[in-house]
Amino acid sequence: MQPLFPNQAAKGNKGLAPATNGRGLPAMVHPVDVIVGKRIRLRRSALSISQTELAERLGLTFQQIQKYERGSNRVSCSRLVELSKALDVPIVYFFEDTGSDEGRLFDQLDLRIIPEVRRLVSAFQKIENTQERRLAIALMESMVTGSDR
Repeated sequence: MQPLFPNQAAKGNKGLAPATNGRGLPAMVHPVDVIVGKRIRLRRSALSISQTELAERLGLTFQQIQKYERGSNRVSCSRLVELSKALDVPIVYFFEDTGSDEGRLFDQLDLRIIPEVRRLVSAFQKIENTQERRLAIALMESMVTGSDR
């Protein structure tokens, strides 16, 4: 059987980051748990929902949300269903783009700029004229320095 993550093949726990389980004992954090946690944090931040608010919606503590977002606690299937409803995304959202360039882009995204991005997207969506949309894009591209292109 082919391993899900090739870097873990036949070498035990290679590819898993060491962690502790809260009792000081070694535990292993799986890369998928980290990816799912990042996607939870990304969506929660995009919706401007605090960890406390999300926790209240799910009947959890904000500390539990922190652990999910760090990937230090694995999210069960049933909890993932609840999270998908609370964050208004399909379950597959948590697993999309895990190996693509776009997925790596999400990892690098500075979550502090999300409100600005939301405002920009909202304003752009209100532009109905195709030519005006093209002009808006051209304007933004002209503002980017040559090193960022």
